[in-house]
Formats: sequence, C-alpha cells, structure tokens
Amino acid sequence: METAYSIKASRIFPMTGKVLENHWINVASTIIESLSLKPAFDKRLELPEKTVIIPALVNAHTHLELSQLKVPLDVPMRKMSGWVKTLLAFRRSAEYNAPLAIQSALQCLQNNIVSNNTLQSTAALGDIVPPNIEPLPVLPVSLPPSASLCPCWLAFVEWIGWRKDQIPDGNLKSWQYGVSPHAPQTLCPALLEKAVRMNVPVAMHLAETEEELQLLRSGTGPLLEMMRLADADYEPAQTLLGKRPLDYLQLLAQAPKAFIIHGNYLDDEELRFLAGHRETMSVVYCPRSHHYFRHKQYPLRKMLDYGVRVLLGTDSAASVPDIDLTNEIRFAAALHRNVPVEALYRSAALSGAEAFGLTDCGKIAAGYRAVFGVLY
Repeated sequence: METAYSIKASRIFPMTGKVLENHWINVASTIIESLSLKPAFDKRLELPEKTVIIPALVNAHTHLELSQLKVPLDVPMRKMSGWVKTLLAFRRSAEYNAPLAIQSALQCLQNNIVSNNTLQSTAALGDIVPPNIEPLPVLPVSLPPSASLCPCWLAFVEWIGWRKDQIPDGNLKSWQYGVSPHAPQTLCPALLEKAVRMNVPVAMHLAETEEELQLLRSGTGPLLEMMRLADADYEPAQTLLGKRPLDYLQLLAQAPKAFIIHGNYLDDEELRFLAGHRETMSVVYCPRSHHYFRHKQYPLRKMLDYGVRVLLGTDSAASVPDIDLTNEIRFAAALHRNVPVEALYRSAALSGAEAFGLTDCGKIAAGYRAVFGVLY
C-alpha cells in the first residue's frame, strides 16, 4: 500500500463514539491522519459493500506451541481429563516442536498483515508457552508492549507444580511478558503466591470445567484421577488454595494485571468481584473452544451486564481449527443473540488493547496505528 492512502468501508466502529457509515480512513505513514466523508488522498481502496472495519484485533489467549496440529483433538465426550491425556501423548510425539510451531504461527500472522495491506490483522497475542522454549520466536516482543510490532507476542511462561519442591526459580526471561500459573489442580498455593509477588502480569486457567469445581469443592472426580496418574501421592488438601474460584481471584487481584482464562463456571459473586477489579482483571472467552468442550452456555451477557472486562481468544489448535479472531467474533455473534455485536467488537479490540497496555491501538482515531480488523 502507498505511504498515504484512504480506505472506505460501509461501517466503521472507531471505539470513540458512534458508528460511522460510508466514511474514509485517511492514513499517512502507517498512522491514521483523519476520518472523513471524502477521501483525503489520491490512492484509495473501497472495500466491498457491508464490510465492517474495527480496530486491530487482540487475541488474548493462544497456545501457539500446538499450531502444528492439523485438526482439533478427537476425544470422546470432549471431557477435559481425556483431552489432557491425548494432548500429552501429542507432546511426547516426534511431530511436536514447540519453538517451530510458535515461529510458524507468528510468521503467518505477520505475512497476513503484509499481504493484505494491514487489513484483517492482529495487533497482539497473549500466548501461554512452555518454560523451556528455545530458541526465541522469530518475531520480537516489546516491553512495555507496543503495537509498532505486529503482531506483538505477549508470552506468559507456564508454571506447573503441585508440590513445593516443584516451584520454578522465577527468573524472568528477557522476552517474557508474564507468568501463567496453570490451573488450580496443577498448582500449590506457594507457587501461585510467588507468581503474584513477582509483580508481573499473570494468566491462569480458572473455573474452566465442572470437573475443576468438583475437585475444589470435594477433592474428588476425574481431575483427581488424572493427577494421580501423574503423581500417586497427589493430595488435593495440600494442593488446592481453597474451595472455590473466588479464593484464587482474591489472590490474583494482587497482581498488576490478571487474565482469567475461560472462567466458564464463575458464579455471580465471583463475577461481581471481577467487575469491581476490571481495571486490572479480565476474563478471556474462547467461543469456539468453549463449544468444542460442550460446556454449558457461556454467561457472556451476564458478565457484560455486571461490568466484567471480557476479552476474546482462540485457545489452541487442539480445540479450534485456526487462530483467526474474526471467526471467534462471528461464532459468538451467532451464539449470543442477546449481546450487541458492538460489544463483541469491543472485546476483540479495545478491551484487549487496554488490558494488555497497548497504547497505540484499540481505536480508529487520529494518531493511532493504521492496523485494522476487517469483517466481510
């Protein structure tokens, strides 16, 4: 695309006010110069009728290490315990190569930006990565994050340890954005407390399954059986922080930023807690992965009504066919007819930018980067 150009769409959601119809976005040197009813530059691109432009997308939750999977895992009944066993078998296979998978996925996203002249682009990805990732992915991360790197790779290094002697040393790598204490069943309280004390962003899978709630409440169920296959001495009473997700939320609220991954089964009190901490805490909804696991209806409307900051993510190739966030938006729009599509656009763009601290994207306005999400 030329250095200066104008681009037109039927509808533009700038996130700064009302929806603009049949407007032009005028771009100079990759920065938005203005929005107008008439084009400001000779080089012009008019997108097809009914095309929607929103700010660049922020994919808040990915597991790019699994991108080499060609199709989601085929697991009977889609139960988490069975899915984990199948996933671990893949990780032990010769096909599994985490650094290559991450590099390839990020490069594809970068090439998409180039080939489509900044359209249909992802500004940033929150990615959960294994602790032993080397070499570094080919695309760099910026700290603090900046949309000048597209896509900005925001890596949360995963921590797993249900005994005190498994706690990692906690030394941050230069490219690391935050840490990801994995999930209640795979953490001891001391590990989660250490993650919070590090004063970095934290991402944690929480209230993901009914099996998880069963383990928290009674110390029984399929997740207990799964953990005891890994460690015959696994003991819930010594591992779990409390009896419900709220116990974890109260500790995570002490981190500078906390991303609650999935949150499929949070109750009303927990949602109110998150709404009261929306400046630093976000929930990440992965619509197609949620459907893959056959969970109960996601309480999206209730979350938004309470004031919870909700982001969107694609999860992994082990449960969804691609990492295209526009497909998540379309899927969620069809599933949640009671949620205005504008709210989904906000979750996919502005809310993600604010949650991760991306200061030059999230809006279509003068001075912001000309990187857009496009829906046909």
